[in-house]
Amino acid sequence: MTLRDKLEIGLKKDAEFRKDNLPDEQVRGAEVPAGPGRSPVIPAAKADAEQAAKEHVRDEKADDKTP
Repeated sequence: MTLRDKLEIGLKKDAEFRKDNLPDEQVRGAEVPAGPGRSPVIPAAKADAEQAAKEHVRDEKADDKTP
């Protein structure tokens, strides 16, 4: 990942789910075109990230209840 990619991830809300910013193992499924000069968005990667975030929150809540 280039410095430009890292900066883009911080500035554009969907940049972290673009094909050229993802590791190869996360590039799968459909691609949504993003326009000329921009790599496509991978919806499956976004869904995976949202699911992981939900599991993380659930695990933290469970840890808080442990005496």
